[in-house]
Amino acid sequence: MKRAGTEDFLAGFDALAQAVRRARGASAADGGLTLSQYGLLEGLTGRRAARVQELAAAAGISASTATRILDALERRGIVRRTRSRADRRAVAVSLTQVGDELLQAEREWLRGRQRAFYASLPRAEQELAPDLLIRLAALIDEIAAGPDGVADAPDEVADAPDEVVDAPD
Repeated sequence: MKRAGTEDFLAGFDALAQAVRRARGASAADGGLTLSQYGLLEGLTGRRAARVQELAAAAGISASTATRILDALERRGIVRRTRSRADRRAVAVSLTQVGDELLQAEREWLRGRQRAFYASLPRAEQELAPDLLIRLAALIDEIAAGPDGVADAPDEVADAPDEVVDAPD
């Protein structure tokens, strides 16, 4: 196996970062989900509903960004937003049946691609990959936090209630 130098690593890391940025903004093919939409909806896996702020926090985005994503998903009939029964200031987000089926199909496709990629790696790289990916994720988080070690603050106050929409009667 060829040993990469520092410059090769930097070029590879830059290529990875660019690919992630492109993937987050790419349009969904065939009515599927974008990576950003998928990342937001993952927070609903195994749950009936969640607050916008909970989904946003789990996805690592601001509540206002989550709201914009949810607007598009609601128009497509993928999610439903209703006032929370526990806190009428908050909005409960849930998947519709169509949304649940779509999220499940996207998850299966994504996991299939990941498994196929892993299987294509030589044995030595398979052994290194999990630790390397975790360490790269930590590096990306460190870079996102910036030189002062503080990530950009979401554009909402953490305690602010989620947007309120009228619940269907």
